[in-house]
Amino acid sequence: MRMTLIAAALVCAAPAAAQDLSEAEASILPRLIDSLCIDLVEGRTGCETAVLLTSETEPDSADLVIFTDRRAHGEMSILEVVRNISFNGPMFGQTPWLEQAENGSLLLQSEQIGIGRSPWNQTLTIAFRDGAFVVAGLTYSTYDRIAAGGANCDVNFLTGDWEIFAERPNPETEETIYEANETGQMAPARPLLAEWNWTAPLPEPCSTALAEWWASEPQ
Repeated sequence: MRMTLIAAALVCAAPAAAQDLSEAEASILPRLIDSLCIDLVEGRTGCETAVLLTSETEPDSADLVIFTDRRAHGEMSILEVVRNISFNGPMFGQTPWLEQAENGSLLLQSEQIGIGRSPWNQTLTIAFRDGAFVVAGLTYSTYDRIAAGGANCDVNFLTGDWEIFAERPNPETEETIYEANETGQMAPARPLLAEWNWTAPLPEPCSTALAEWWASEPQ
């Protein structure tokens, strides 16, 4: 969001200032959503820069570009380009952003909390393993604006560990009518970041838990 405001200010500046922008700058700045420079690749000097851009081809999605630190390598090189990696809606409460995890991984945050009955938040944890960027983990949460209650699922792809918590109260009595608090393990995996798409289905433990949670809605 902060980078979007900066880009908008530059593009919407006075005509004299706008003339100072090159054609390439004027083209890319309106697409800029967020950026973050963190050390993702072990053994490489400098930080890797991750940039979120509004997709040019797919509505309501964002692209992720990761490139090297020009200060350490003389010439910037592109490490990864992932098209349509994140939801990026046109309203407030629908814009993705980047963060750094406590362990140094890259966090891609996305949400849809602007409209609808079931707002959601999602965190993709991105790491560099064995020469490739991978999706190390996924956390997804949602809640019901009408019938109340919420559900959360957290999956560590690298270890296979998953954790689910869901609850639903009776909207009239506030008594809990459904609750799930489970942990488990699936086969470890290393989904390649380059193959990730924001429309990809949630991991099986998450999709099953959400289906059960919705089914618990009082009739």
